[in-house]
Amino acid sequence: MQAEADPISIRCDGKYYQQQQPYFVTYDLETNHFVFERAGGNIVTGEIIAVNDAQLDFSLRATGGRILFSYNRQRNVMTWPGMPAEELGRPLLRHACAEVTGRTMLSTFWPSEQFDPTRRDPVDAFSLTCPGNTGPFFITLDRVTKTVVVETEHASGILSGNITGIDDGVIKFTFGMGPSDPHDVLWDAQTQSLTLVGVPGDPERPTKIKQCAVTKPRSIMVHYDEWARRWK
Repeated sequence: MQAEADPISIRCDGKYYQQQQPYFVTYDLETNHFVFERAGGNIVTGEIIAVNDAQLDFSLRATGGRILFSYNRQRNVMTWPGMPAEELGRPLLRHACAEVTGRTMLSTFWPSEQFDPTRRDPVDAFSLTCPGNTGPFFITLDRVTKTVVVETEHASGILSGNITGIDDGVIKFTFGMGPSDPHDVLWDAQTQSLTLVGVPGDPERPTKIKQCAVTKPRSIMVHYDEWARRWK
């Protein structure tokens, strides 16, 4: 088999409560890890337990155990085994799949209000790596969907935001833990500078300017280890 260095993402045409709802699987053949995304936004991890040119066998973490399923790489079909006579309401399921643009940290986007879930799909995305107080933090943005995801210096800190304007290479966006915690930011592509706009009269929220590096969009796989630990 030819080695596949970058994670591969596929979209499968599943159903949820009799409604068509796609789901995504992103897998890495170097680590044998994968991330499963349901349309509702749930993210679960697992391992590839067998691999050959024709098929991948997956083991998905679940409450109380594991769920096994397989992907036919030649026919692009995902198979979820059923129970005999559909015991426990578990019928055999087969879903058509197709390879898509690699899933990114935009998949963790989750605002408090209702939104179009396709905003999680990368269209014109990129990431920033910026210096923090104790280590780097990361920001992934998409110019088309106006989506922003901020990974703070703390491993569990993932915040959502929105691009509010783009003008002559300067992107304005806001993020936070909710409407009561707004953080206004400017990214200047020409100077490679990120301005964290301060709050007037608040000495704990001064304006800060940081020089950041532009990278390709951060893969959803970067948080695999942390998500996997939650299920142990």
